[in-house]
Amino acid sequence: MNHTQDLFVSCSQGLEPLLMEELAEMGCESLSPGFRGVYVNGAPFPTIYKINYCSRIASRVLLPMTRFRCYDDRGLYKGIGEIDWLKYIPEGATIAIDANVQHRNIRNSLYAAQVAKDAICDQFRQRLGRRPAVDTKNPDVQLNLFIHRETALMSYDTSKQPLHQRGYRQDSVEAPIRESQAAALLRLARYQGNEVFFDPCCGSGTFLIEAALIASRTPPGYLRHKWGFMNLPDFSQTDWLKIKVEADQQRQPLPKDHFFGIDINKNAVHVCKVNLRAAGFQHDIDVSQFDFREYTPSIAPNFVMTNPPHGNRLGEESLLRPLYRALGDFLKQKMAKPGRGFVFTGSLDLSKEIGLAPKQRYVFENAGIDSRLLEFDLY
Repeated sequence: MNHTQDLFVSCSQGLEPLLMEELAEMGCESLSPGFRGVYVNGAPFPTIYKINYCSRIASRVLLPMTRFRCYDDRGLYKGIGEIDWLKYIPEGATIAIDANVQHRNIRNSLYAAQVAKDAICDQFRQRLGRRPAVDTKNPDVQLNLFIHRETALMSYDTSKQPLHQRGYRQDSVEAPIRESQAAALLRLARYQGNEVFFDPCCGSGTFLIEAALIASRTPPGYLRHKWGFMNLPDFSQTDWLKIKVEADQQRQPLPKDHFFGIDINKNAVHVCKVNLRAAGFQHDIDVSQFDFREYTPSIAPNFVMTNPPHGNRLGEESLLRPLYRALGDFLKQKMAKPGRGFVFTGSLDLSKEIGLAPKQRYVFENAGIDSRLLEFDLY
C-alpha cells in the first residue's frame, strides 16, 4: 500500500510538544502542532498502525474525512451529508460519534453529535432504505466530530477506544491519573528506565506500570486486541502484523529490584496489585502497604515520582499540609544522592509545603484542574 494520509493525533491539552517529540522519534515527518493534538501530513498508511500501537502520549489517531465551514446546525448537517458514508460504514456495522464543540451557535456537543448522526442515517435511508444502528459502548465504527469556532472536522477514529485505555486497569482508586498523562510526565522527567523508581503514594499504580512499560520497551498497546483501523476499507492485516511484530521484538526484561511502591491505603495497594498482575509486572514491582512517613526503603531510590492527594473539598488542604512537609523530608533524607524527585499536584498552596526549591515547574491541566509537576534535584 503506497498511498499516504493526513492524520490528526490528539492528546490532552498542554502535551502537544511532547507528542511531537514522540512522533518524530517514530519516524513521522511533516509535523505541525494543533489544538490538543498534532497534525501528521503525508504519512504512509501503516503509520496509523504504528502510532496507535506505540504512542504513549496520544489519545486517539484520527483520519480526517472532511473539513468545512460550519456556522450553524444546518451547515453541520450539510457538511456531514457530503461524505460518501457507504465507503466507510459496512453493511450491518454499528456507529458512534464522539463530539467536541467550541462554537457560539452550537453549544452542546451531544446535540452536534445528534445532527451528524441524522445526516449519516438520512443518507443511508435515501440510498439503501435502511440506517446504521448506534452503539455508544462498543461500535464497529467510531467517528469524531470536532468543531472549533466556525470550522468543523469530521474524522474516522482509527483507535476506537481512547489510547490511554491500555488494558491493564482492572480497578482504580479515587481520581487516578490517566495512563497517557503519566507517560507524558515520565517523558518530561527524562525517565530512562534504568533508575531505581519509587512512588510513595502509588494509588492504583499508574506511574509504576507506565514506568515499567517504558523500561521494558513494551508497546503501550500490547494488551489491546481491537482497533478502529481494522474496519477501514484500506486495512492490511499483513502491514499491521509487521508493525506489531517489529515493536514486540524490542521488549526486554525489567531490571531486578528497580521498582517499588507503597500506599497507606489498604484498598489502594490491593487495586495496584490487581493492575500489576493484569499488566504482567506482578513479579517485577514490589508494592506494600506503608505510611511513607514511617518507611525506609530497602534500596534507596534515585528517582521518585508521585501524585499525592491534593484535596478537592473546602478544608481538606489544611489537613494535607503535614503530609506535603513529610514528603519533602522523605526526598531530602531517604533518596539516593544524586537523585531526582517529581511531585504532581493540583494544589499550588500545598506544593509550597514541600520545603524544597523546585528546579522546574511544568503546568498542565489534569481532569479540569490546573496541576503542576515539580522537579527537585537532590544532592
